[in-house]
Amino acid sequence: MPPKTIGILGGMGPDATALFFQRVIALTPAQCDQEHIPIIINNNPQIPDRTDAILANGENPVPALQDAIIILEKASVDFIFIPCNTVHVYYDEMQRCVDVPIVNLIESVVDDILKRFPDINKVGLLSTLGTIKSGLYHNTLLKHDIELVAPNEVQHDNLQGAIQELKKQSKDTSAIQSLANDLVRAGVQGIILGCTELSLIAKQLILSVPVFDSIEILAEKAVRLAFGGK
Repeated sequence: MPPKTIGILGGMGPDATALFFQRVIALTPAQCDQEHIPIIINNNPQIPDRTDAILANGENPVPALQDAIIILEKASVDFIFIPCNTVHVYYDEMQRCVDVPIVNLIESVVDDILKRFPDINKVGLLSTLGTIKSGLYHNTLLKHDIELVAPNEVQHDNLQGAIQELKKQSKDTSAIQSLANDLVRAGVQGIILGCTELSLIAKQLILSVPVFDSIEILAEKAVRLAFGGK
């Protein structure tokens, strides 16, 4: 059986989308071109900023997101993956406009944590302020009695600024490393990289606790689903 076709809604941001694509390729157990997964990417960096919409009454991204999702459905993909955490605030609005399943990144990360560390009870989160303020991870982890610790109000500007620098293709990890160290000192047993820009520097972070990289987890799930769940 050939692998299923996956669709990627990208551009949020473009580097994170490219990394997700690369990780899917690297994780695919293929010995030749023909054994790789068919992938259709709609890379749309013009989708309005999600954090601005959530926190500052910015332009609503839902119409653009729905248009982009419909394009992928019309291309006959079997699953849709979105390598952006914050956009999952609008997950229900996106899923309602298409019949093809959109794989929920937040739930995928939490499922991975529970599978790998079933006894974990306190997790740290590094993400955009939109993701933190919306409670995406907090609400999902709470269902499993897992406490979530995020940077405090004083640290928010440093976190958001560091993510914006990564979008500008900066490779400076110092601010993110410092924030992660603070979470470890707060007693977390693992840290979620809950912004896909952070996945760009995941391998450079030095931490004493497990790191849950949202792009890596989503790429692993994409490969499994493409090959029928194996």
